Amino acid sequence: MQTLPPDVVEVVPQYRGYSFFVVRDEIVIVEPSTHRIVTVLPRSGSAAAAPSPSQSRVSFSDRDREVVRKHVRSAPSPRRTVGSSSSSIRVEIHKGERLPDSVDIEEFPETVYREAPSLREYRYLQRDDRTYLIEPRERRVIEEIE
Repeated sequence: MQTLPPDVVEVVPQYRGYSFFVVRDEIVIVEPSTHRIVTVLPRSGSAAAAPSPSQSRVSFSDRDREVVRKHVRSAPSPRRTVGSSSSSIRVEIHKGERLPDSVDIEEFPETVYREAPSLREYRYLQRDDRTYLIEPRERRVIEEIE
């Protein structure tokens, strides 16, 4: 792995100091302290093709979504939360946006992680009849499941 070159950091400055490696036609960006893949960029990409962390290529299978539907809606509360529970203000939720720190996000029940291990790094928020998948470090909404 190598440190991202300045020309890439110019396009995606949020990855300054991150490492990368190349696989086929893709640049894999890695957080150096955890060695976690944070995004994958097209090798021939341009500034328009470079996603932000909240838009990075994250894909969930239909099975992942079904596991969430099955276990989240039937799970007893309370679950372990990440955030502050002091706010009673109702915040609108939109895919790609950052949730305020005042909004609680929850860890999935362990059954979700067993059946869909790819979800382990994500958290969620249940609101009405929708479940929102959240990237917890940036608190970005990355998927809405009805």
